[in-house]
Amino acid sequence: MRYANLSPSACRKLLAERKLPFKRDRRPTPGVATAMRVDGPLRGVTFLTPGWKSKYGVVDCRLALTLDDLAGVLATHEVARVLVGTAYRPGSRLPRSRRKLSQHGHALALDVVAFYLKDGTELSVEEDYHGEIGQPSCGPQAVLIDPTEDAIKLRNLVCDIARAGLFHFMLTPNYDAAHHDHIHFDIKRDAKRGVIR
Repeated sequence: MRYANLSPSACRKLLAERKLPFKRDRRPTPGVATAMRVDGPLRGVTFLTPGWKSKYGVVDCRLALTLDDLAGVLATHEVARVLVGTAYRPGSRLPRSRRKLSQHGHALALDVVAFYLKDGTELSVEEDYHGEIGQPSCGPQAVLIDPTEDAIKLRNLVCDIARAGLFHFMLTPNYDAAHHDHIHFDIKRDAKRGVIR
């Protein structure tokens, strides 16, 4: 959350100081302050994003910094790779507002489809989340419909990310049917707290 309010120049300076593997994408990206592309592993974790020919792999500089912090959490769970469905979706609007851009429209969000562990295990959101719409994802009230080993690993990982406070919104398959196959992560300027649903 600490990066969301950075100016473009302050963000680029911090990204350069940390020597993170991102490259600037100077093609037109309406709604994005500083368009970047992942260009190597972060703390040993590879983010598999749509390639250079696809606009969906663009991330804003502020999200790039957040992904580095996320990689620190992922590394403690032995995550080697993260499969990202989309990040930037130009013109993407919030479901209940036809005028307000979603964080995808600013490249400040990403949808994760799966995590791959170092031992080769795939934790697929669609196959392994095992939640129920309307139920809590984390905390004492959270319940797994089918508590398989992979479901427990995935849920522990997701809840550790939530506890780390890196994102303003995390939307899981427990949120609605549209999120049945991915987890949405985003950061937002001036947001005061993190929410997981």
